[in-house]
Order: sequence, then structure tokens, then C-alpha cells
Amino acid sequence: MRSSPAIAISVASCNNDQGGFSGSVGNTPNGPPLTSYRILGTPGTPFTATVSNARSSWTLQGNIPLSMLICNNILPARIIATKTSSDANLMSVQIINGSHQLAIAQTTAPFGTVSLQTGGAALPIAPHANPDLRIFVAGPVASAYTALIEDIQTGFVIKERAPTLIFFDTPNGKVDGTFFGNGRNFGTFTINMTLNGVVVASVTGGPNVIIREP
Repeated sequence: MRSSPAIAISVASCNNDQGGFSGSVGNTPNGPPLTSYRILGTPGTPFTATVSNARSSWTLQGNIPLSMLICNNILPARIIATKTSSDANLMSVQIINGSHQLAIAQTTAPFGTVSLQTGGAALPIAPHANPDLRIFVAGPVASAYTALIEDIQTGFVIKERAPTLIFFDTPNGKVDGTFFGNGRNFGTFTINMTLNGVVVASVTGGPNVIIREP
């Protein structure tokens, strides 16, 4: 994937200490399994998207492929994605929970739009997230990893492949993220953290790294 600079617009990492990373990552109780929103198809195809749950929404620009998750998700949730190219490239949008595909739709139309929802009745787009905390895992591309993303109250376990964009909805205190590369030849993590559109932390390393909200 050729990741757009606009995709790393807002990221949150988590921590167990209101004043900064406490070194005790993993002491929070685990939250429920997270639903992922995946945009697949012809690699490199540009798109814009809005992801919304019942409380908050996030907008972004990116390129195929990309997985997105909402920590502290409140269902129902909805994703709307629009190709920003005039070609016939495939854009497929999927909603996944664990190993189960909940919904799928696709388009090859120039500037085509796809909309999917899960978890209940028709959902209007919620107000923009405030604060807007995001973690963008840019690489290593297509490599599987696990992560624990937590505020001072709840931790969320993630199993994904980069590139991934993680939203944290209404965190309680500061947020830390601990990432674990899978396999001996995993490579190097490249992760950006932003708050309300401003990059507040970046980390490169592996196979395991921590990123935290200052």
C-alpha cells in the first residue's frame, strides 16, 4: 500500500497513568472483541472514508488496502467509502468480527461509493470524535501483529496486519499501545500517533514497540 500522509492524521496510544506511561501496560481488564472495517481491492487505489459508531465519527483519506478498528466501540457502526479515482479499480469494503464476515459490498465504478452498517437500526453519522485519537500502523505492510491498546480503564486486544488505522473513542485518561510482531522475520514497526490532527508521537522498531500519548 502507498499510504497517504493524510491517513496518519490522528492517533491515540494508551496508558495506565494519567500523567504518562506507567510501565504497567496490560493491567486493565480486556474490553469486548473489536470489529474491523477493511477496505480492500486494487492496491494503491485512493479513497476517502467516514467511520461512525453511535457516539463518534472519523474521516480519513487513504489508499487500498487499509484496516480500521474502533477501540471503545458503541454499536451500531457504519462505514462509507468513496473512490477518488476515475478508473475501474475494485474497492471492496468488509466488516469483520473475529473470523466472521458480517457484511461486504464493492464497486468498480469511477468515484464509486460503498456504505455498510452493523449492529442495529439505521445509523446517522455521529459528531466528529472529540478528542480524536488515532494510531496508524504503517508497516511492515501485510505482516501480522498483535497489540494491546488501553486507557486507564480498559484494554483492547488487536490482531491485524499493517496498514491499520486505530481509533480510540472517548478515552478515559491517556492511552498507550503495546505492539508485538509475529514471527522471527517480522520486520520493523512504523507507527504514528496523532491527537486532533497533530502528530504527537512516532515510533520505529521491532519486533515489539510501545507508543504513548505524551
